[in-house]
Amino acid sequence: MTNKYDVIVIGSGFGGSVSSYHLAKAGAKVLLLERGPWRDTEPVRAMGIKKRSHLPAGSHFYTHILNRFSAPWLPKSGVKVNTHGLFDIHYDRDMSVVCSSGVGGGSHVYSAMNIRPAVDAYWDNHVDGVSTDMMEPHYQWMIDKMGARPPALDDNIPNFTGKRYEDSPHFVADESVQQPAMSMDMSSNPENFSNNSFFGCVGWSKATLDKILLSPAINAGLEVKALQECLGIYRIDGPSATSYRLEVMDHQTKRHTYYQADRIILAAGTLNTQRLLFRSRDNGGLSGMPSLGCNFGGNGDFPAYWGVNEKGADFSIGTPSHGRFELRDYPSCPNFTEYGMSGIDDVPLVGNAVRNRLKRDLVLVGMGADRANGAFTWKNGRLRTRYIQHNNPIIGAIAKAFEEISRRSGKKVWFTNKRLLTVHPLGGARLASNQNDGVVNEQGEVYGNPGLFIADASALPAAPGSPPSMTIAAWACHVSQTLSNKI
Repeated sequence: MTNKYDVIVIGSGFGGSVSSYHLAKAGAKVLLLERGPWRDTEPVRAMGIKKRSHLPAGSHFYTHILNRFSAPWLPKSGVKVNTHGLFDIHYDRDMSVVCSSGVGGGSHVYSAMNIRPAVDAYWDNHVDGVSTDMMEPHYQWMIDKMGARPPALDDNIPNFTGKRYEDSPHFVADESVQQPAMSMDMSSNPENFSNNSFFGCVGWSKATLDKILLSPAINAGLEVKALQECLGIYRIDGPSATSYRLEVMDHQTKRHTYYQADRIILAAGTLNTQRLLFRSRDNGGLSGMPSLGCNFGGNGDFPAYWGVNEKGADFSIGTPSHGRFELRDYPSCPNFTEYGMSGIDDVPLVGNAVRNRLKRDLVLVGMGADRANGAFTWKNGRLRTRYIQHNNPIIGAIAKAFEEISRRSGKKVWFTNKRLLTVHPLGGARLASNQNDGVVNEQGEVYGNPGLFIADASALPAAPGSPPSMTIAAWACHVSQTLSNKI
């Protein structure tokens, strides 16, 4: 049986949730498909969702930490560890990728940083009809919706960089360093400042998309189906219009099912969107897309471990990120964000000594716009990443700054630039003025495939150089609001 909708949205991260919200509010019949489960959090319980899956914590840590692991030496689809796992890991030679799975997408595990691109005039000069000025209201709408604001000294937030480096001779985090707006309850309740980052947030302290956007969209008529993984998109050309048929694996019944709609919004996350487009083209379901896979990048992500081992410190508490800082008197300093091991108390470890040491150390993430000049390749049903590090000077600049942080602090920053890692993959189906330079047009519609739209980071025209959640959301606002005017 094939079910018919006005629009089907694939994926519930920032692109999918924003698109679903706007279209449902506009009165369209919308189905949202999410391959992951609803998470067992207080906001989801309050929504009345019965079937929920644990976040990785306590006895559920090892069973619910990993969904799928893929690598070149494994079967082409990777190894499925647990459908209810929180993370996917795509290991590759040039760049590996970590992404999350669940209703609400990356909002469960992101650092609650809501920020515009670090690149000036980011949206300008890519296509006619899309500009930085035109996109600005979309950014502001999303930041307001998330209830985000920058932290301040008088919030008295534990481990906030603005306070920690107030008198530092080496590092600066004062008003000269833009602190991102955070979608967090920053009131004085201590419960707000623990277990709110990498492994999800059970309580109400961090704003997540299931609570902020999907709950009101459901009230407006949105239908959400969790544990539904789209396997293929098949174009159907009728006498007067084009529609699409989706082949979906229902992970609850272990059966394939099918859905149909005249319009599809693909927002499955960069890697899964690439897999779907490549696989569907191979299977004959889609055609064209000569630039598919081009202009992949990691947004300059570069994580490191800072062995500060500060006596008496507990860096596991605070906001999901402690905030930004820079090296003092260091020209063209990259962006650095500091993190503690949030949630480490709920991770089963051998002995308290390991746990206590991890609480005294920090994670650093350097970031800046790379050139997004890599590529996804597809051969025999296997997705690979190709990324030439020396063609992206931001990576070397961050590595050099890590060494300077080590020197000034006297505490080793551990990193490797031989195996790059990103949690912000982008590109492969980018916005461009023609199909030879990109995959989608100024409305987010795939060239040569009318009614098929892309609203996640794979469509971004370049690396924003900052956490891309708000940029994805702004793009999804533009795509879905333009589409809603046609329905």
